[in-house]
Amino acid sequence: MHEHENNTAGDDEDRPQESEQRPTPAPGSQAEQDAIFAALVAQFDDPVDLNRPDWPEIENLRAKNPPPPAPSTVQSPGPRDWEAAEDPDEGHFVPPEPPPLPTGDTTSRFAWIAVLGGPALLLFDALVWRQVSGWPAWVGLTAFLGGFTTLVVRMKDRDPDEPHDPHGGAVV
Repeated sequence: MHEHENNTAGDDEDRPQESEQRPTPAPGSQAEQDAIFAALVAQFDDPVDLNRPDWPEIENLRAKNPPPPAPSTVQSPGPRDWEAAEDPDEGHFVPPEPPPLPTGDTTSRFAWIAVLGGPALLLFDALVWRQVSGWPAWVGLTAFLGGFTTLVVRMKDRDPDEPHDPHGGAVV
């Protein structure tokens, strides 16, 4: 029995105590990620030694001599290795000529002058005489209302050259 007790005592010395034993988290587990994050946060305020980086020399951007390129083996081209043919006209877009401005008839021109000129007359009256009253107020108001009414009445519902849409829906 004494020998058995010695083996047990020897096993206790070889085995770390419960308080000293730290289980290693499984690789890729949330516990491992938390441990890595905690280590990064603990090192956040530590000074950085720029003369001795902790990354491989090949990734050191301050290296005076860049590493020679690795010799590449000749491979057959893959589906993503193609290059588009050069288009001689690419980048030289010339827009088409814009259509000419529509020529309005005399009635619509006077209607637009009245719609824009009526409020302009009221604004001028307010700025110069500090009040809107008298004949300029009546002329500005009636010019605006008359021009607006004329433009609304003369609006076309649809182009006569377009075929009639039986469903009346939007064309996309």
